[in-house]
Amino acid sequence: MNFKLILLFISLSVSLVSPFLLYKQWTLVAWFDALFLIGLLLLMIYSVMVLVEGQFFTAFLKSTRNFFAKTNKKDQLIRESEKRSLESVSFRKEFPDRASFLQVGLLFCIGSLLISSAIYFLT
Repeated sequence: MNFKLILLFISLSVSLVSPFLLYKQWTLVAWFDALFLIGLLLLMIYSVMVLVEGQFFTAFLKSTRNFFAKTNKKDQLIRESEKRSLESVSFRKEFPDRASFLQVGLLFCIGSLLISSAIYFLT
């Protein structure tokens, strides 16, 4: 069983339980609403993974460290006496299977949106 199927089954089971938590009752419309919310959550998780993997926040962290390192004279003297550089070691974070979050999230969002629209306009 691959990661995408596990994610799909876990997301479906959470979406079946969440209408009880959100609306205190289970209806078909509440389930489609919960399915849409789970899909949005998966898309947000995918977006955060893309930002972290693309090192979006690295520039902010480095500039903040440089600013505070230059304004703190005590640390600057210690760094000069130990002959350390200001730059820290950078690493690259890679997530194993982020495309599954995108695919399952889009499936849930688009599927529940289409079925909810069909229910609304046909009834």
